[in-house]
Amino acid sequence: MSYESRQKRAHMMVAELGLPRPLTAELLHRHMETVRGKKIVIRSATPRMLEAGLCGLWIAVAGEDFERIYHAPTASRVHRQQFINHEYGHMILNQEKELLSAERIALLAPLIPLDAIAHALARSRFTDEQEALAEAIGDQLALIMLSDGPKIALGLRTGFGQVL
Repeated sequence: MSYESRQKRAHMMVAELGLPRPLTAELLHRHMETVRGKKIVIRSATPRMLEAGLCGLWIAVAGEDFERIYHAPTASRVHRQQFINHEYGHMILNQEKELLSAERIALLAPLIPLDAIAHALARSRFTDEQEALAEAIGDQLALIMLSDGPKIALGLRTGFGQVL
């Protein structure tokens, strides 16, 4: 898929979400929980995950009523949100999750019982179309939050405030 086609598809998919406006990271998180029908827990990736090259991970565990997103630790709120937005991109695509390799499962073993791991999508490369489209969706989400930023800072303008 061409860059332009990917951007157009990402824009359309995000537009169909009916996002609350002005959009903040917190509102996006709550909206995605509503879309997914379950709680989404967001945590920093463990050192073992980072050593294995993971910078983001979306995982669902058998028998649990929530999903997890792990992101690479960063001091930048914007960078952190982009990792999270990318994983939301995978959720929005509603992609089939891939089974993790034994090496990746071993990274999660301290956190999750091995027999409970159901499936996950791991973000460690950006070469295939699936990753590129999830990133394009993440970018669209970020652009909305960026453009809504002044509305949040100044408050929604109504009535004469819109005109004057």
